[in-house]
Amino acid sequence: MSLTSYLAGYLDRRMGSIIDEWQLSTRSDLSDLTARFHRVQYELAGLKNFERETESRIASMEERVSKIREKMS
Repeated sequence: MSLTSYLAGYLDRRMGSIIDEWQLSTRSDLSDLTARFHRVQYELAGLKNFERETESRIASMEERVSKIREKMS
């Protein structure tokens, strides 16, 4: 048995432990991360739309409150 084949066998047997110990990323980790990133981007677009609608409603309500205060004074 050569040193190269011994090292290759050792790495094959211990790869899971090495990945955990060194906190390495695997392809499946990266693909999951990419999918999560795309979901967050999609949800962010909806949040921005909600923010615009809310700002518009608040501005309208503030305008109505101002008019009511003017009438009361």
